[in-house]
Amino acid sequence: MTKELTACSIHLYVNPGLCKMQNIKILNKTIFIYMRQIIITFLFFFSMLQIAAAQTDDNRTVTTKIADLLAKTPAEDATQLNANAEAVAKLGEDGLTALVIRLNTPGDHTKLHYAINGFSFSASQPGKESWRQMAVKAYGEAIQKLSDKEAKLFIITQLEHVGKDDAVALLQGYLQDERLSDAASRALASINTEASNNALLQALPNAEGNARLSLVQALGDTRFATAVPQIATLAKSSDPNLAKVSLYALARIGDPSSLKLLNTAATKSGYSYDVTDATSSYLLYLNRLAATGHNDEAGKAAKKLLKKASGQVHTRIAALKILTDIQGENSVALLTGAMKDKNTEYREAALKFARPLLTETNSVQWITAFNKVDNGAKAGILNMFGDKAISAALPLALQSLQSGDAGVRLAAITAAAKIGQMEVVPALLNVLKNGNAEEIATVKTALLSVKGDKLVSDVSGALATAPPAGKSALIEVLGERGARGKAKEVLALVNDADAAVSQSARKALKSMVSPIQLPQLTDLLLSAKNGNDISDMQGLLVSALSMMKNPEQASAVIIAREKSAPADKKSLFYNVLAGIGGHKGLGIVKDAFNGSNAQTKAAVVAALSNWKGGLATSQLYQVLQQEGKGAAPEAVAGFIKQISISDNTGDQKLILLRNAMDFAGTTDQKKKILEQVGKCNTFPALLYAGTFLDDPALQRRAGNAVVDIALANKSIYGDNVRVLLEKTIQLMGNGNESQYLKEAIEKHLAAMPGGKGFVPLFNGQDLSGWKGLVADPIKRAKMDATTLEKEQAKADEIMRTGWVVKDGLLVFTGKGENLCTDKKYGDFEMYVDWKITKDGDAGIYLRGTPQVQIWDTSRVDVGAQVGSGGLYNNQKNESKPSKLADNAIGDWNTFHITMVGDQVTVYLNGQLVVDKIPLENFWDRNLPIFPEEQIELQAHGTYVAYRDIYLREIPRPKPYVLTDEEQKEGFKILFDGTALHEWVGNKTSYIIEDGNIAVYPKRGGNGNLYTKDEYGDFIYRFEFKLTPGANNGIGIRAPLTGDGAYEGMEIQVLDNEADIYKDLKPYQYHGSVYGIIPAKRGYLKPVGEWNEEEIYIKGSKIRVTLNGTVILDGDIAEASKNGTADHRDHPGLKRTTGHIGFLGHGDTLFFRNIRIKDLSKATTVPSKLQKKK
Repeated sequence: MTKELTACSIHLYVNPGLCKMQNIKILNKTIFIYMRQIIITFLFFFSMLQIAAAQTDDNRTVTTKIADLLAKTPAEDATQLNANAEAVAKLGEDGLTALVIRLNTPGDHTKLHYAINGFSFSASQPGKESWRQMAVKAYGEAIQKLSDKEAKLFIITQLEHVGKDDAVALLQGYLQDERLSDAASRALASINTEASNNALLQALPNAEGNARLSLVQALGDTRFATAVPQIATLAKSSDPNLAKVSLYALARIGDPSSLKLLNTAATKSGYSYDVTDATSSYLLYLNRLAATGHNDEAGKAAKKLLKKASGQVHTRIAALKILTDIQGENSVALLTGAMKDKNTEYREAALKFARPLLTETNSVQWITAFNKVDNGAKAGILNMFGDKAISAALPLALQSLQSGDAGVRLAAITAAAKIGQMEVVPALLNVLKNGNAEEIATVKTALLSVKGDKLVSDVSGALATAPPAGKSALIEVLGERGARGKAKEVLALVNDADAAVSQSARKALKSMVSPIQLPQLTDLLLSAKNGNDISDMQGLLVSALSMMKNPEQASAVIIAREKSAPADKKSLFYNVLAGIGGHKGLGIVKDAFNGSNAQTKAAVVAALSNWKGGLATSQLYQVLQQEGKGAAPEAVAGFIKQISISDNTGDQKLILLRNAMDFAGTTDQKKKILEQVGKCNTFPALLYAGTFLDDPALQRRAGNAVVDIALANKSIYGDNVRVLLEKTIQLMGNGNESQYLKEAIEKHLAAMPGGKGFVPLFNGQDLSGWKGLVADPIKRAKMDATTLEKEQAKADEIMRTGWVVKDGLLVFTGKGENLCTDKKYGDFEMYVDWKITKDGDAGIYLRGTPQVQIWDTSRVDVGAQVGSGGLYNNQKNESKPSKLADNAIGDWNTFHITMVGDQVTVYLNGQLVVDKIPLENFWDRNLPIFPEEQIELQAHGTYVAYRDIYLREIPRPKPYVLTDEEQKEGFKILFDGTALHEWVGNKTSYIIEDGNIAVYPKRGGNGNLYTKDEYGDFIYRFEFKLTPGANNGIGIRAPLTGDGAYEGMEIQVLDNEADIYKDLKPYQYHGSVYGIIPAKRGYLKPVGEWNEEEIYIKGSKIRVTLNGTVILDGDIAEASKNGTADHRDHPGLKRTTGHIGFLGHGDTLFFRNIRIKDLSKATTVPSKLQKKK
């Protein structure tokens, strides 16, 4: 369920003090639709309803628990919906009562409504009977304490969903209340048991006004026959509303005794639709009688109604339907008789009822009737024959082709084709010779319904003798059939003297031509006499070549023809290449622009502008650069169009759109550019659009772009975003649409996360916030303050010789050292645009460490062909980008860099090139990456320019530290939440997330994650959190290759309670030495909570402690001396040392706070396992 739906649902809420019944109905209906949508959309998640929420601290008060619940309401997905329902259930009956009583407090009760209604929904589901009973008791207790009737009304509507007989007595007390009786009556009707129905009936004698109306309707809805005598009396009331509801109730119940009363009421109303709806109720009643087996009574009454209601066509139609349903296949006489009726609507209804009953057998009666009815009825009968393909009616249809009535002839054409198929094609073709425009169009449609390959040859054979109008229809039939074998015949007509025939041929050939027709099409293109002819022939060439799957091969065919064409005709082929698409023709067309005349240049621009797939952005940009600021408007417009239809990323499109803005010569073009900027959906795009908010001609379009991006992406926030949105509000008008948009923006601003967000590192004016480079982080750390200050002064002087600000760009001229931020950064997200020249080489140091690489990809000698963005100085982890995503030398590029812990993610021009790869410490590879350091722009002897450098600091979890006891005992941290420096292996599936090692197998990668060092005897402590059905394992004394569970040993990590594992062997459950020694069960915390575990191994002795309880204590040698429990070979049992690793099995789970004590070096007694505070 989207947040938009949630918002809409909330808007339906009306303050209880002002709420009317309809508002409550709408609210509850909306919320329950919301719940059902969550169930449908997240069916997968609801198959796992056993997921437990984190345990609630028993010391927390009910008030605190309710506050926590409301903070998570409304639920945004199935998991949260279920968690909220569980939270309400844990409140208990008293807690739920307290929650409901909060409706007495003033203010907005939207969250309360969602929480209560959500629980009612969950409690009404199968398997939740205890919840349902609790809800009824709590609602019953709370409603007596509610002072506001609208609040009581809301709770009564909850009882409609959760109530059974246990709610009857409670609801019965509100049946006489004018405001609450409707909801109470509906709730009892929903229960619909003997007890609830009797409660409704007992309340009826003393009820008045709306309460009485509600009771009568509820009794009708339950079809409670015992209530008929009382309701029958009320049906005779002079109060039209009471009579209306009573008649409806009697009709719903459908008791035979009500026939006379309902008939009399309908007769009194003249069988029309009056204020009492008597006729409508009578018809409903007759349907109900028939449905309950009283066909004779219903049939007789319907026949009388047909005769008496002569002036009411809709009543007669309803009666006819009742009789048809009762008589079934025996109703042919009734329905054929209806064909003589003078009312067209009545006849059409009879044909509609007859169609499902028509067969070859009873069609004889219809054929007989055909000659006795007027032309309107004949046309309808023919259509029915055609729809059912009644073969007996074919002679009649063919005969009717000669009818003197136009409507009958049209119906006969359609029916004949549907019935006779190929058999009637000659007759249909004959109609084309003398038929009018409507008949010709009908023949064309009829021919298209005929099946069989012979149709094409028959249609083609008729071309020569057909008049122009018929010829056009036949051509169109061949085109829609894709008759490629007849393309030659139709090609001969593309320049027919009759314009309609020529146009039909050109249109049909799009689906008929193939590469076989290339010579003819080429000749037609070269001989074309006007713009329309040229465009049509170019389109047909594209259609012909579309059969070639490879656009590059198709382009080669056209390039060959372009080369052999006369010089003044070459440009005719450019649009053909554009329509084919691909890359092969781009260079040919672009090169034709150079040194050509105005006509050829225009043809080049037109072709590039229309290039299929938006592949011509670079070529059009080159054209603009060649032409300069005075470039033709068509070239600018084409560039914008190509950008818009390309499949480039938002980051890449923004670069191109900024280039387009440099050449835009009109306000209209600039508006179109800003419109596309609004679709880029990136933070840089929002900021760029914001730069135009002060331009009176563009500010409205710029504001739209700002709003579109901000509202579509909630991850874009910060002070600068807030300023731009607030500025946009000020620029809006006062119309209804503007007011709605203002409210949406204000709501977005209110929900926007706090914090500065992205802040500029470069102000575009000077080097504020930057400094020169002093040595490397390790050397700097060894300098005293005085030395560092002196060295910094020298570095700053060098910086000013090589780094300058020019035209708003931060430029390295090619001389000097790295440029560094004044501030140090830990985890961050960063945007930066950069541009280099030929042979360029640069990079961005993260936390003072090289580097995210930037270089000229043509430098194959140094391996630059792999592209920019890689972590160049990595040795153990991947150093190359996953793909080449650089723009051309001299063009701008965009990096989007995220660094969390030691893991780096890089997007280049919107394409992922580095995915959570650890950055190694270049300065000392034995050390993890620095937790905080400066950002550096590398100086590498070549020109590089930067712009729009923005950085958002990411709050990072506090690194885990050893306890004092663990430090004394010699424990070592293997993972503190910030880096995987101590680990080797699969760092694709195993990543850092929120200070944890998150295991996401679907991310890819190969193998397991192991400690880089080997351990023999040790104490290994860690925490883990399972997801439903998760399966992993701790490999010990394992090699880096092979199956760690056998080549080493595996201590199982498993969701023991998952149903899929119910049949495992004891030695396969959590904590067991897999296949060797079983562990005790029952000590895992619920799924979703953190567990603490310690593995102690010394020699062959092993002990596993889970959440403070020893679940395994054994001797591996002793347990396996007579063979292993699983009867398999475990060569790893003989190993005395090896790596520790996570042995994944394709499931998601999490680890944290990992430390180890190497017992081969230990001299102290191990401390007690400390729980995390």
